[in-house]
Amino acid sequence: MTETYDVVIVGYGPVGQMLALKLGQAGHSVVCVERWKDPYGLPRAVHFDHEIARVFKSVGLDSRTNPIIDEYDDTYRWVNADKEILLDLPWRGIGPSGWQTANFFSQPQLEAELDSYVRDFATIDVIRGWEVQELDEDADGVTVTARAMRPEDAGAVSTRTFRGQYVVGCYGANSFVRRWLKAEMHDRGFAFDWLIVDMISDEPMTFEPPAWQWCNPTAPTTIVPGGPGRRRWEFMRLPDETIEQLITTETAWKRMEPWRLTPDNSVLERHAVYTFRAMWAEPEQWRKGRVLIAGDAAHLTPPFAGQGMCAGIRDAQNLSWKLHAVLAGRSPDTLLDSYGPERSNNMQYWINFAVGLGEVICVQDAEAAAQRDAAMKAAIADPSLAPPPPTPPTLTAGVIGSHPLAGHLSHQYRVQRGDTTDYFDHVAGYGWAVVSRAGAPAHELTPQTLAWAQANGVILAAVGGEGADLVDADGGYAAWFDEIDADFVVLRPDFYIYDAGRAGSLEPVLGTLRRVLDGGVAPGGSADAGVADGGLADGGVVNGGALVAG
Repeated sequence: MTETYDVVIVGYGPVGQMLALKLGQAGHSVVCVERWKDPYGLPRAVHFDHEIARVFKSVGLDSRTNPIIDEYDDTYRWVNADKEILLDLPWRGIGPSGWQTANFFSQPQLEAELDSYVRDFATIDVIRGWEVQELDEDADGVTVTARAMRPEDAGAVSTRTFRGQYVVGCYGANSFVRRWLKAEMHDRGFAFDWLIVDMISDEPMTFEPPAWQWCNPTAPTTIVPGGPGRRRWEFMRLPDETIEQLITTETAWKRMEPWRLTPDNSVLERHAVYTFRAMWAEPEQWRKGRVLIAGDAAHLTPPFAGQGMCAGIRDAQNLSWKLHAVLAGRSPDTLLDSYGPERSNNMQYWINFAVGLGEVICVQDAEAAAQRDAAMKAAIADPSLAPPPPTPPTLTAGVIGSHPLAGHLSHQYRVQRGDTTDYFDHVAGYGWAVVSRAGAPAHELTPQTLAWAQANGVILAAVGGEGADLVDADGGYAAWFDEIDADFVVLRPDFYIYDAGRAGSLEPVLGTLRRVLDGGVAPGGSADAGVADGGLADGGVVNGGALVAG
């Protein structure tokens, strides 16, 4: 018997869990098919940033209060062999999203927490111990065939079939779904073997600062928190070492000797060797018909910026609202064409940023390391010698408008409604949102546009100004609007800015968004233009598959 759902998710790590939660919240039926019978019990990812903290809060995980999260409020420091400072990255305080800039955790605890939220949804099923072997797509959906990983789990059947309107592969670097898509991988040519060691010490350990990179050419090393009660060390494989030598327990304990950690005073929770890679599938190939990929199935990020899992969560956040719009019949299937191209610039930015950091620490030649040290110390002494700070990653294609900040990650500040004072999301809700300081947004809209906004759950929030329903608790929105030279912003469900503008221009902005999301026409066309002149009706696309509004 085939089990039928709206969406079949292959893989049940954090990316698959988050995608399932977002779709479940939207009222869709989901099955997650995971090949391993039991959750993976050892640490992997350890860091997420303020943007991902905001996303986690949308499903109930509050990093400010949850005991499995360590909010980090210090510098991420890079030092040379003599422990002289080469670089300080500020990982302090609250980020633009309203959440702590950096946070550390242990992945098994995070997965268990997310799983507890998944179990609250009767519309989400989790099938463990079954490996997807085959996909069969037709005009109406995809049939997924899986086999039991262990014969004792099969029972009376050797295979199970699941059917969904869409299938999303979130299962790791060796993704079967990506192979089925025949998606080509772009390889940056960055590949280094590292020993990962996760430790639990009997006594608290103090590091100044708690997260740092030891750019020692004779032994490049990473030392960071690993979540409450844990610490992580990462050691680059040396030229005279084999992977077989590096992966042994004896090597792991030997590498811990300088920190006076022994089997008598600590627990070696995990040691493993990973090859850090920088790769991504070409974004136009993240989707083929009703089959898509996300997370490590789509891209691999070296760990030096702590952005590997974050990139996958951004995939889930981007894809979930688009799948919801399509499944709910609000948008054409072609909306999904924007998924890969939208994620492309942001994803590649973080991969390239991590590679840049890796090229600093992975130097093993003494002369090259000395030149690196001299250049970086000179930049500390004279900041004019430092390269310009990187431009924050944006959406450069897709469902974005014409304001200069369209496609940028939005800011979030505290607001007050009645007796409640908290960040905007918590008070106003999640989804498409108009945030205005020019009075009630509804007053600017025609009856038709207002009806569309209400029918599609668009939040119309006045923060300050006449008729405001939200008080700008700390003046954050007023200052931000001054900075971006706007009176309103239109926020996408994934917290990126769709568009912004001055008072009086909201109606045409939402009118254009309505035409794009409803499957109307490309900007500048007429409502009945249709496919022949570039419209989206009946499956047309705009700008080579990306939907561009504004």
